Amino acid sequence: MCPICHTQLNQTVLVPDLPAYKCSNCEGIWISANEYFAWQQNETRSAWQSVDFTMSFEIPFPVSDNDRAILCPDCGRLLRRYRIWPNIQFNLDRCSHCNGIWFDRNEWQTLQAQNLHTTINMFFTETWQKQLRGEEIYSRFDKMYLALFGQDDYQKIKEVRLWLNLHPNGSRLLAFLTDRDPYKG
Repeated sequence: MCPICHTQLNQTVLVPDLPAYKCSNCEGIWISANEYFAWQQNETRSAWQSVDFTMSFEIPFPVSDNDRAILCPDCGRLLRRYRIWPNIQFNLDRCSHCNGIWFDRNEWQTLQAQNLHTTINMFFTETWQKQLRGEEIYSRFDKMYLALFGQDDYQKIKEVRLWLNLHPNGSRLLAFLTDRDPYKG
């Protein structure tokens, strides 16, 4: 049963050897964990540790992300929502009990277009979620400093900061810079 519109899910094949269940009404897709893992074992995939958060994540299809709690079509438990990329409102819903994954309309296609469909499990790890939060915090501070200092001054202060961090006397140089009058005794 579709967790969004409560209609019957129809069996389909997303890519060769990956069976799934699709709702003909909302176009959501359910993939059981066992079927995904079996398919994933035969796929060539990149190591998720090498995924670059700074790469442009394009959403080539309109994604209809639901905003309410939904139940697992297999075991009836609540699905947990996971963010998948920093600063983009794009979530996947996963069952913490049976590990099945719900894709709202066009979410699978979007991940496939980004070539991330073979490493979906990475989104559900604590390591990934922690990295994602760190990237989002960095991005917020970056925007704040850019607005505060302006483009030219912000670029210059980042260069000075890097130079200070790499310099063997960086702490002393910083103390010199921050002292109102370093020549007073």
